[in-house]
Amino acid sequence: PRPKPPSRIDTVATPLFGICWFGDPGDGTDIVAHCGGGGSAATGVKNVVTVKIAEAEEDLIISTGDQIGVALSVVRNPLSGKIYLYVALGNKVKSYSLPDGREVGELDVCDSVNALSLNSMTDRIAVGTENGTVKIYSIDGDEMQADPLHQMLGHSKAVCSVAWSPRGNLLVSSAKDGTARVWKDGEAFAELKCSIIDPRGPPPKRIGQILVRGCAFGDLEGKLIYTVASGRRGKAFLSAWELKGDQFECAVRTECSPNPVSAMSLSGDAGLLALGATDGTVILWGVERWKPKKKFFEVHDLPVTCIAARPFPVPLRGDEDGLQMHALSASADSQLAWLTLESKSKGRKGSQRSFKSSVNMLMRTAIMTGMCYPLAHEMWNKCEDEWAANGLGKTIQCIRDDVLIASNSRPGILVPPY
Repeated sequence: PRPKPPSRIDTVATPLFGICWFGDPGDGTDIVAHCGGGGSAATGVKNVVTVKIAEAEEDLIISTGDQIGVALSVVRNPLSGKIYLYVALGNKVKSYSLPDGREVGELDVCDSVNALSLNSMTDRIAVGTENGTVKIYSIDGDEMQADPLHQMLGHSKAVCSVAWSPRGNLLVSSAKDGTARVWKDGEAFAELKCSIIDPRGPPPKRIGQILVRGCAFGDLEGKLIYTVASGRRGKAFLSAWELKGDQFECAVRTECSPNPVSAMSLSGDAGLLALGATDGTVILWGVERWKPKKKFFEVHDLPVTCIAARPFPVPLRGDEDGLQMHALSASADSQLAWLTLESKSKGRKGSQRSFKSSVNMLMRTAIMTGMCYPLAHEMWNKCEDEWAANGLGKTIQCIRDDVLIASNSRPGILVPPY
Protein backbone atom coordinates (compact mmCIF):
# COMPACT_ATOMS: atom_id res chain seq x y z
CA PRO A 1 0.00 0.00 0.00
CA ARG A 2 1.14 3.52 -0.74
CA PRO A 3 1.79 5.72 2.30
CA LYS A 4 -0.78 8.39 3.10
CA PRO A 5 0.07 12.01 2.20
CA PRO A 6 2.13 13.98 2.91
CA SER A 7 4.44 10.95 2.67
CA ARG A 8 4.92 9.90 -0.94
CA ILE A 9 6.63 7.44 -3.29
CA ASP A 10 8.61 8.47 -6.37
CA THR A 11 9.36 6.07 -9.20
CA VAL A 12 13.01 6.15 -10.30
CA ALA A 13 14.78 4.81 -13.37
CA THR A 14 16.74 1.98 -11.72
CA PRO A 15 16.63 -0.45 -8.81
CA LEU A 16 18.32 1.22 -5.84
CA PHE A 17 20.92 -0.29 -3.50
CA GLY A 18 22.42 2.69 -1.69
CA ILE A 19 21.14 6.01 -0.40
CA CYS A 20 22.57 8.95 1.51
CA TRP A 21 21.01 12.14 2.89
CA PHE A 22 23.31 15.08 3.68
CA GLY A 23 22.10 18.20 5.46
CA ASP A 24 23.89 21.20 6.92
CA PRO A 25 21.95 22.99 9.69
CA GLY A 26 24.12 26.07 9.19
CA ASP A 27 23.24 27.05 5.64
CA GLY A 28 20.39 24.59 5.01
CA THR A 29 22.25 22.61 2.33
CA ASP A 30 20.14 19.58 1.42
CA ILE A 31 21.52 16.77 -0.77
CA VAL A 32 20.05 13.32 -1.43
CA ALA A 33 22.13 10.81 -3.40
CA HIS A 34 21.22 7.27 -4.40
CA CYS A 35 22.87 4.62 -6.54
CA GLY A 36 21.71 1.56 -8.39
CA GLY A 37 21.24 -0.14 -11.73
CA GLY A 38 21.64 -3.73 -12.79
CA GLY A 39 20.02 -3.68 -16.18
CA SER A 40 21.42 -4.38 -19.61
CA ALA A 41 21.69 -2.74 -23.00
CA ALA A 42 18.48 -4.49 -23.98
CA THR A 43 16.46 -3.03 -21.10
CA GLY A 44 18.08 0.39 -21.24
CA VAL A 45 18.64 0.41 -17.45
CA LYS A 46 22.01 1.99 -16.67
CA ASN A 47 24.23 1.93 -13.60
CA VAL A 48 24.16 5.46 -12.21
CA VAL A 49 24.42 7.65 -9.16
CA THR A 50 21.72 10.31 -8.93
CA VAL A 51 22.36 13.41 -6.83
CA LYS A 52 19.44 15.68 -5.89
CA ILE A 53 20.67 19.07 -4.68
CA ALA A 54 17.93 21.26 -3.23
CA GLU A 55 17.12 24.34 -5.35
CA ALA A 56 19.17 22.98 -8.29
CA GLU A 57 17.37 23.10 -11.63
CA GLU A 58 17.94 19.40 -12.37
CA ASP A 59 19.42 16.26 -10.86
CA LEU A 60 23.09 15.39 -11.33
CA ILE A 61 23.49 11.98 -13.02
CA ILE A 62 26.85 10.19 -12.75
CA SER A 63 27.39 7.05 -14.81
CA THR A 64 29.21 4.22 -13.01
CA GLY A 65 29.85 2.12 -16.11
CA ASP A 66 29.58 -1.62 -15.61
CA GLN A 67 29.70 -1.38 -11.80
CA ILE A 68 26.65 -0.98 -9.57
CA GLY A 69 26.96 1.35 -6.58
CA VAL A 70 25.97 -0.36 -3.32
CA ALA A 71 26.92 2.28 -0.72
CA LEU A 72 27.64 5.98 -0.76
CA SER A 73 28.25 8.97 1.47
CA VAL A 74 28.11 12.75 1.04
CA VAL A 75 30.34 14.80 3.35
CA ARG A 76 31.61 18.35 3.74
CA ASN A 77 35.23 18.98 4.64
CA PRO A 78 35.02 21.18 7.76
CA LEU A 79 38.27 22.99 6.88
CA SER A 80 37.84 23.72 3.16
CA GLY A 81 34.04 23.70 3.07
CA LYS A 82 34.09 21.53 -0.07
CA ILE A 83 31.45 18.82 -0.51
CA TYR A 84 32.37 15.35 -1.75
CA LEU A 85 30.51 12.21 -2.77
CA TYR A 86 32.05 8.78 -2.10
CA VAL A 87 30.64 5.68 -3.83
CA ALA A 88 31.42 1.97 -3.36
CA LEU A 89 31.69 0.33 -6.79
CA GLY A 90 32.74 -3.31 -6.72
CA ASN A 91 36.32 -3.47 -5.42
CA LYS A 92 36.79 0.28 -5.65
CA VAL A 93 35.70 3.50 -4.01
CA LYS A 94 35.39 6.61 -6.18
CA SER A 95 35.08 10.20 -5.02
CA TYR A 96 33.41 13.12 -6.79
CA SER A 97 33.27 16.82 -6.06
CA LEU A 98 29.86 18.44 -5.71
CA PRO A 99 27.93 20.14 -7.17
CA ASP A 100 29.79 19.61 -10.47
CA GLY A 101 30.10 15.80 -10.20
CA ARG A 102 33.75 15.75 -11.27
CA GLU A 103 35.65 12.57 -10.37
CA VAL A 104 38.55 13.48 -8.11
CA GLY A 105 39.78 10.17 -6.69
CA GLU A 106 39.76 6.40 -6.93
CA LEU A 107 40.73 3.79 -4.35
CA ASP A 108 41.35 0.11 -5.08
CA VAL A 109 40.34 -1.86 -1.98
CA CYS A 110 41.10 -5.26 -3.60
CA ASP A 111 37.94 -6.73 -2.01
CA SER A 112 34.26 -6.24 -2.77
CA VAL A 113 33.09 -3.22 -0.72
CA ASN A 114 29.72 -3.48 1.05
CA ALA A 115 29.80 -0.41 3.31
CA LEU A 116 31.75 2.81 3.81
CA SER A 117 31.86 5.68 6.29
CA LEU A 118 33.92 8.87 6.73
CA ASN A 119 34.92 10.39 10.04
CA SER A 120 33.85 13.89 11.10
CA MET A 121 37.06 15.53 9.82
CA THR A 122 36.72 13.66 6.48
CA ASP A 123 40.40 12.66 6.60
CA ARG A 124 39.68 8.95 7.19
CA ILE A 125 37.46 6.55 5.26
CA ALA A 126 36.49 3.14 6.60
CA VAL A 127 35.27 0.35 4.31
CA GLY A 128 33.68 -2.99 5.16
CA THR A 129 34.18 -5.82 2.69
CA GLU A 130 32.50 -9.03 1.61
CA ASN A 131 35.26 -11.19 3.09
CA GLY A 132 34.81 -9.66 6.58
CA THR A 133 37.79 -7.29 6.56
CA VAL A 134 37.50 -3.69 7.73
CA LYS A 135 40.03 -1.23 6.31
CA ILE A 136 40.81 2.42 7.08
CA TYR A 137 42.43 4.73 4.53
CA SER A 138 43.80 8.23 4.89
CA ILE A 139 42.44 11.12 2.78
CA ASP A 140 44.67 14.07 1.91
CA GLY A 141 42.62 16.81 0.30
CA ASP A 142 40.93 15.22 -2.71
CA GLU A 143 43.16 12.15 -2.76
CA MET A 144 42.58 8.82 -1.01
CA GLN A 145 45.88 7.17 -0.10
CA ALA A 146 46.43 3.80 -1.80
CA ASP A 147 47.78 1.89 1.20
CA PRO A 148 45.48 1.28 4.18
CA LEU A 149 46.37 2.83 7.52
CA HIS A 150 44.76 -0.12 9.28
CA GLN A 151 43.44 -3.48 8.19
CA MET A 152 41.28 -5.10 10.86
CA LEU A 153 40.49 -8.80 10.94
CA GLY A 154 37.84 -10.26 13.22
CA HIS A 155 34.59 -10.75 11.34
CA SER A 156 34.19 -14.22 9.87
CA LYS A 157 31.49 -13.21 7.38
CA ALA A 158 30.57 -10.25 5.18
CA VAL A 159 30.49 -6.80 6.78
CA CYS A 160 27.09 -5.08 6.47
CA SER A 161 27.70 -1.67 8.02
CA VAL A 162 30.44 0.60 9.38
CA ALA A 163 30.09 3.85 11.33
CA TRP A 164 32.44 6.31 13.03
CA SER A 165 31.75 7.85 16.41
CA PRO A 166 31.04 11.60 16.12
CA ARG A 167 34.39 12.45 17.72
CA GLY A 168 36.05 10.15 15.18
CA ASN A 169 38.23 8.04 17.49
CA LEU A 170 36.13 4.86 17.46
CA LEU A 171 34.73 2.77 14.62
CA VAL A 172 31.95 0.18 14.83
CA SER A 173 31.27 -2.51 12.23
CA SER A 174 28.52 -5.14 12.01
CA ALA A 175 28.47 -8.33 9.98
CA LYS A 176 26.63 -11.50 9.06
CA ASP A 177 28.55 -13.41 11.72
CA GLY A 178 26.20 -12.22 14.49
CA THR A 179 28.56 -9.62 15.94
CA ALA A 180 29.33 -5.95 15.94
CA ARG A 181 32.91 -4.99 16.65
CA VAL A 182 34.38 -1.75 17.98
CA TRP A 183 37.82 -0.66 16.76
CA LYS A 184 40.18 1.97 18.16
CA ASP A 185 43.33 3.06 16.32
CA GLY A 186 43.18 -0.04 14.16
CA GLU A 187 42.96 -2.44 17.12
CA ALA A 188 40.03 -4.48 18.43
CA PHE A 189 38.41 -2.63 21.32
CA ALA A 190 35.21 -4.61 22.01
CA GLU A 191 33.02 -7.36 20.60
CA LEU A 192 29.22 -7.15 20.76
CA LYS A 193 27.58 -10.57 20.44
CA CYS A 194 24.07 -9.89 19.19
CA SER A 195 21.12 -12.10 20.06
CA ILE A 196 17.77 -12.78 18.42
CA ILE A 197 16.28 -14.50 21.47
CA ASP A 198 13.14 -12.74 22.67
CA PRO A 199 13.80 -11.79 26.32
CA ARG A 200 10.05 -12.02 27.02
CA GLY A 201 9.39 -15.31 25.26
CA PRO A 202 10.49 -18.95 25.39
CA PRO A 203 13.91 -19.80 23.94
CA PRO A 204 13.84 -21.00 20.32
CA LYS A 205 14.50 -24.64 19.50
CA ARG A 206 17.19 -23.72 17.02
CA ILE A 207 19.16 -20.56 16.32
CA GLY A 208 20.47 -20.16 12.79
CA GLN A 209 22.76 -17.57 11.30
CA ILE A 210 22.45 -14.12 12.89
CA LEU A 211 22.73 -11.13 10.56
CA VAL A 212 23.62 -7.77 12.13
CA ARG A 213 22.51 -5.48 9.32
CA GLY A 214 23.04 -2.12 10.99
CA CYS A 215 25.10 -0.35 13.65
CA ALA A 216 25.52 3.25 14.80
CA PHE A 217 26.91 5.30 17.67
CA GLY A 218 24.20 7.04 19.69
CA ASP A 219 26.28 9.68 21.49
CA LEU A 220 29.26 11.99 20.96
CA GLU A 221 31.73 10.06 23.11
CA GLY A 222 31.19 6.62 21.58
CA LYS A 223 29.77 5.12 24.80
CA LEU A 224 26.40 4.12 23.28
CA ILE A 225 25.85 1.86 20.26
CA TYR A 226 22.68 0.68 18.50
CA THR A 227 22.52 -2.57 16.53
CA VAL A 228 19.74 -4.42 14.72
CA ALA A 229 19.94 -8.18 14.27
CA SER A 230 17.78 -10.95 12.84
CA GLY A 231 17.95 -14.35 11.27
CA ARG A 232 17.23 -15.02 7.62
CA ARG A 233 13.61 -15.35 8.69
CA GLY A 234 11.64 -14.31 11.72
CA LYS A 235 11.78 -11.43 14.14
CA ALA A 236 14.33 -8.63 14.27
CA PHE A 237 15.70 -7.21 17.52
CA LEU A 238 17.00 -3.72 18.21
CA SER A 239 19.66 -3.44 20.92
CA ALA A 240 21.26 -0.56 22.82
CA TRP A 241 24.78 -1.18 24.15
CA GLU A 242 26.41 0.94 26.85
CA LEU A 243 30.10 1.14 27.69
CA LYS A 244 30.73 -0.20 31.20
CA GLY A 245 34.40 0.03 32.05
CA ASP A 246 36.23 -1.34 29.04
CA GLN A 247 33.34 -3.48 27.71
CA PHE A 248 30.01 -2.80 26.03
CA GLU A 249 27.00 -4.38 27.74
CA CYS A 250 23.54 -4.82 26.26
CA ALA A 251 21.28 -2.40 28.16
CA VAL A 252 18.07 -3.24 26.29
CA ARG A 253 16.99 -5.61 23.52
CA THR A 254 13.55 -5.22 21.97
CA GLU A 255 11.68 -6.83 19.11
CA CYS A 256 11.33 -4.14 16.46
CA SER A 257 9.88 -6.08 13.53
CA PRO A 258 8.19 -9.45 12.90
CA ASN A 259 10.38 -9.76 9.80
CA PRO A 260 14.16 -9.40 9.34
CA VAL A 261 15.44 -5.83 9.15
CA SER A 262 17.64 -5.30 6.10
CA ALA A 263 18.67 -1.65 6.56
CA MET A 264 19.13 0.84 9.40
CA SER A 265 19.98 4.54 9.71
CA LEU A 266 20.25 6.92 12.67
CA SER A 267 19.19 10.56 12.40
CA GLY A 268 21.76 13.31 12.87
CA ASP A 269 20.39 14.25 16.29
CA ALA A 270 20.42 10.56 17.35
CA GLY A 271 16.72 10.74 18.19
CA LEU A 272 15.25 8.56 15.45
CA LEU A 273 16.19 5.17 14.01
CA ALA A 274 14.88 4.37 10.54
CA LEU A 275 14.50 0.62 9.95
CA GLY A 276 13.70 -1.09 6.65
CA ALA A 277 12.41 -4.67 6.66
CA THR A 278 12.46 -7.51 4.16
CA ASP A 279 8.68 -7.30 3.64
CA GLY A 280 9.04 -3.69 2.43
CA THR A 281 7.88 -2.14 5.71
CA VAL A 282 9.63 0.94 7.15
CA ILE A 283 9.64 1.63 10.90
CA LEU A 284 10.53 5.00 12.42
CA TRP A 285 11.72 4.16 15.93
CA GLY A 286 11.86 6.78 18.68
CA VAL A 287 15.05 6.39 20.69
CA GLU A 288 14.00 8.38 23.77
CA ARG A 289 10.89 6.30 24.52
CA TRP A 290 12.35 3.21 22.82
CA LYS A 291 9.28 2.36 20.78
CA PRO A 292 7.99 2.88 17.22
CA LYS A 293 6.79 6.36 16.36
CA LYS A 294 5.23 5.26 13.09
CA LYS A 295 5.12 2.23 10.81
CA PHE A 296 4.69 2.33 7.05
CA PHE A 297 3.55 -1.16 6.14
CA GLU A 298 4.87 -2.71 2.90
CA VAL A 299 5.60 0.57 1.14
CA HIS A 300 7.97 -1.40 -1.11
CA ASP A 301 7.19 -4.50 -3.16
CA LEU A 302 10.62 -5.96 -2.40
CA PRO A 303 12.92 -5.91 0.65
CA VAL A 304 14.21 -2.48 1.65
CA THR A 305 17.79 -2.33 0.37
CA CYS A 306 18.81 1.03 1.84
CA ILE A 307 17.46 3.73 4.11
CA ALA A 308 18.47 7.20 5.31
CA ALA A 309 17.15 9.07 8.35
CA ARG A 310 16.83 12.86 8.35
CA PRO A 311 20.22 14.52 8.96
CA PHE A 312 18.98 17.20 11.40
CA PRO A 313 15.56 18.26 12.78
CA VAL A 314 15.91 21.79 11.43
CA PRO A 315 14.55 23.34 8.21
CA LEU A 316 16.51 22.44 5.09
CA ARG A 317 16.30 23.92 1.62
CA GLY A 318 14.61 20.81 0.24
CA ASP A 319 11.63 21.03 2.61
CA GLU A 320 8.43 21.73 0.69
CA ASP A 321 5.72 23.94 2.23
CA GLY A 322 7.41 23.74 5.62
CA LEU A 323 7.05 19.96 5.68
CA GLN A 324 9.94 17.94 7.08
CA MET A 325 10.51 14.42 5.80
CA HIS A 326 12.03 12.10 8.38
CA ALA A 327 13.33 9.16 6.33
CA LEU A 328 14.02 8.03 2.77
CA SER A 329 13.86 4.36 1.83
CA ALA A 330 14.55 2.53 -1.41
CA SER A 331 14.41 -0.93 -2.88
CA ALA A 332 15.07 -2.97 -5.99
CA ASP A 333 11.46 -2.21 -6.98
CA SER A 334 12.68 1.16 -8.35
CA GLN A 335 10.69 3.07 -5.75
CA LEU A 336 11.98 5.89 -3.54
CA ALA A 337 9.80 6.56 -0.49
CA TRP A 338 9.74 9.96 1.25
CA LEU A 339 8.32 9.37 4.73
CA THR A 340 7.31 11.82 7.44
CA LEU A 341 5.93 11.70 10.96
CA GLU A 342 3.83 14.78 10.26
CA SER A 343 0.18 14.39 9.37
CA LYS A 344 -0.08 17.37 7.05
CA SER A 345 1.95 20.14 5.49
CA LYS A 346 2.46 23.20 7.65
CA GLY A 347 2.17 25.43 4.62
CA ARG A 348 4.32 28.39 3.69
CA LYS A 349 3.75 31.74 5.24
CA GLY A 350 0.97 33.55 3.43
CA SER A 351 -0.26 30.45 1.62
CA GLN A 352 -4.00 30.02 1.16
CA ARG A 353 -6.04 27.31 2.78
CA SER A 354 -7.78 24.83 0.59
CA PHE A 355 -11.47 25.41 -0.13
CA LYS A 356 -12.48 22.40 1.97
CA SER A 357 -10.44 23.57 4.96
CA SER A 358 -11.91 27.07 4.70
CA VAL A 359 -15.49 25.75 4.65
CA ASN A 360 -14.78 23.53 7.67
CA MET A 361 -13.31 26.47 9.56
CA LEU A 362 -16.37 28.65 8.81
CA MET A 363 -18.73 25.90 9.94
CA ARG A 364 -16.85 25.42 13.20
CA THR A 365 -16.86 29.16 13.84
CA ALA A 366 -20.61 29.39 13.20
CA ILE A 367 -21.40 26.48 15.50
CA MET A 368 -19.24 27.83 18.33
CA THR A 369 -20.78 31.29 17.96
CA GLY A 370 -24.30 29.82 18.07
CA MET A 371 -23.45 27.87 21.21
CA CYS A 372 -21.68 30.67 23.07
CA TYR A 373 -23.90 33.65 22.24
CA PRO A 374 -26.89 32.73 24.48
CA LEU A 375 -24.57 32.05 27.40
CA ALA A 376 -22.72 35.36 26.93
CA HIS A 377 -26.05 37.20 26.61
CA GLU A 378 -27.33 35.68 29.85
CA MET A 379 -24.09 36.56 31.67
CA TRP A 380 -24.43 40.19 30.61
CA ASN A 381 -28.09 40.45 31.62
CA LYS A 382 -27.63 38.81 35.00
CA CYS A 383 -24.29 40.22 36.12
CA GLU A 384 -23.88 43.63 34.49
CA ASP A 385 -24.88 45.42 37.69
CA GLU A 386 -22.45 43.38 39.81
CA TRP A 387 -19.57 44.40 37.54
CA ALA A 388 -20.41 48.09 37.85
CA ALA A 389 -21.03 47.99 41.62
CA ASN A 390 -18.70 45.37 43.11
CA GLY A 391 -15.97 44.59 40.59
CA LEU A 392 -14.50 41.38 39.18
CA GLY A 393 -14.77 39.13 42.23
CA LYS A 394 -18.51 39.53 42.72
CA THR A 395 -19.05 39.33 38.95
CA ILE A 396 -17.36 35.93 38.78
CA GLN A 397 -19.45 34.76 41.74
CA CYS A 398 -22.60 36.00 39.99
CA ILE A 399 -21.71 34.12 36.78
CA ARG A 400 -21.04 30.97 38.76
CA ASP A 401 -24.17 31.06 40.92
CA ASP A 402 -26.75 32.64 38.62
CA VAL A 403 -25.63 31.58 35.13
CA LEU A 404 -23.47 28.46 35.14
CA ILE A 405 -24.72 26.54 38.20
CA ALA A 406 -28.38 26.06 39.07
CA SER A 407 -28.88 26.58 42.81
CA ASN A 408 -30.86 23.91 44.67
CA SER A 409 -33.25 26.59 45.92
CA ARG A 410 -34.27 27.75 42.43
CA PRO A 411 -36.62 26.11 39.92
CA GLY A 412 -34.22 24.23 37.67
CA ILE A 413 -36.39 24.43 34.57
CA LEU A 414 -36.03 28.20 34.45
CA VAL A 415 -32.32 28.38 35.20
CA PRO A 416 -29.57 28.74 32.57
CA PRO A 417 -27.21 27.55 31.14
CA TYR A 418 -28.78 26.54 27.87
